[in-house]
Amino acid sequence: MRTIALILAFCISAAATAFQPRIGLWGNLEESGSGYMFDIQNGTLVVTSYSYQASGPDQWYLSSGPLTNNGHNFTATLDKYQGGQCISCTYRAPTLQGNDGTITITFVSETMANLSLPGGRTTVIQAFDFGYGPLPNGLLGEWVFVYELGSTAVAELFDFTTTATGTASGTGMAVDATRGAGCELQVSGSLSGMVLCGVMNASGSIDHLYTFRYGLDQTFSGMWLTHTQTAKMKGYRLASKSGITNAGVVPSPGERIHALEADASTVGTAVTMESSGSSSDFAELAQALRSLLSASRQ
Repeated sequence: MRTIALILAFCISAAATAFQPRIGLWGNLEESGSGYMFDIQNGTLVVTSYSYQASGPDQWYLSSGPLTNNGHNFTATLDKYQGGQCISCTYRAPTLQGNDGTITITFVSETMANLSLPGGRTTVIQAFDFGYGPLPNGLLGEWVFVYELGSTAVAELFDFTTTATGTASGTGMAVDATRGAGCELQVSGSLSGMVLCGVMNASGSIDHLYTFRYGLDQTFSGMWLTHTQTAKMKGYRLASKSGITNAGVVPSPGERIHALEADASTVGTAVTMESSGSSSDFAELAQALRSLLSASRQ
């Protein structure tokens, strides 16, 4: 059976399709003190860069322009402004004082990019994870996973409250014992780099799966799978493990459909969940989840 291989091929092909990089704070994790703030609306990216002049004083730049190549590329000038409003002063409009060259960003994924700057400097930047931490702890909190089955929109709510030992190919599971669900980041095997989730039914069998790339407060390139069906899936964090709510994080139905279409390539109907035991990745997760949830329900 070819399910895991097909999932992997889907995830690879999705990298070439249209996507939108994560909005928020980006930077090189080994270069603290400077970074980039991204905001995106309707295909236009605005970048605020906070850096320093060679002589020491701080220097901020504003760059804006369209995302091209299905959201993978961005090029604009590093514009400088002077004479604006001080933090405690009456408003005064700043004046554009030219630019210091060109910034070019090539997004490898929704959360990682190659950055080219004036003078030939290049670096790798990624979305900062300063509040959630590594998986499985980073998954703790309330999530909603949404997908479309024909003309029907489906949403499934999870509250991952605990972590547990996972499989040999993962980093440990985030668990929603009430709903019989467990999710684990895979670090080896055919799904390396993806989160694999299993949801158990009342009889103790895995009812359906989710696979996705973790994006701090949302998922990317997600799929929902059963033995006979598959669909594009998008997940959103509703609340953190400390109860901080992401107000308005779930988009309207129209925006949700757009997110699903932009987030993943067309999925063939041949990609379905296999029966237990036919894939090592799925079988190990299923067994770990089954043992864990069975013990918690005793």
